[in-house]
Amino acid sequence: MWLLAVMMALSSPVRALEVTVTSHPPLPAANLLANADIEQGPNDQPASWRWGTATPENFVTGWADTGRSGKCLYIKSLSPVMSGYWNQTVKVKPQTEYMLTGWFRLNGGKLLCYVNSRTADQRTLDERFYAVSMRNSPLVPVFLKPEYTKGYVEVERWHPFRIPFTPVEKMEWVSVSAGMYFQAGEVWYDDFRLLPAKTELKLQVKAGDEGLGRVRVLAKGVEQPVFDSGPLAGGTNSFEKTLLGLSTEAQYLIEATDSAGAKQVKAYPEEVAR
Repeated sequence: MWLLAVMMALSSPVRALEVTVTSHPPLPAANLLANADIEQGPNDQPASWRWGTATPENFVTGWADTGRSGKCLYIKSLSPVMSGYWNQTVKVKPQTEYMLTGWFRLNGGKLLCYVNSRTADQRTLDERFYAVSMRNSPLVPVFLKPEYTKGYVEVERWHPFRIPFTPVEKMEWVSVSAGMYFQAGEVWYDDFRLLPAKTELKLQVKAGDEGLGRVRVLAKGVEQPVFDSGPLAGGTNSFEKTLLGLSTEAQYLIEATDSAGAKQVKAYPEEVAR
């Protein structure tokens, strides 16, 4: 009987660590902008994006085929007399952190991207990002130290931009605008994203036959963990943790180690939106 019991124990499979992860809002976070990659549209016009300026004759605009990934928004300003913007309106939640990101290629001139809104009681939101082409610097092509060119960007290259913002109480809509700002030049815009900036990550780890030794959470590509349980007490068979205020732009690696040193890593989300 003893030999049979030993043989049965050896033949029984070792139960692996079980890692379950959820988040609120869920990851990957949904992009709140319509036609954010500028690929959709009827009759040679980008869907969901509207063009606006007080001086239409000063601009050439289009739905160009020269994007970072396919099509893009294009603006050429003929003189510095006026600004003009592609824009769309987006529904948001008041008092919630958001992040607007995108890509631009600037060939002369000055661009402005901004998020703005106003409530019925006149409270305002106005968050901005400016960039100026290196061609607007009178010292180019003379060699310049990086600190002398702050705010300038190289021409004919795609550059990212970021605008964090938080709608105030009762503010449920914001306008997102991307354009040229009172200088002659041209710019291309592509691959916008507007996401809730933060998420709440909830994880649950159940131990296998060896018990649970340690749990860590890392943002992919970042060496320092966002959470480390440290060595867990002997006999720990399960572990739960809720992490608040994590970026929605990251992919997280949940690393669970049993007391024998065997490690299991789960990526969340398994796929990351572009």
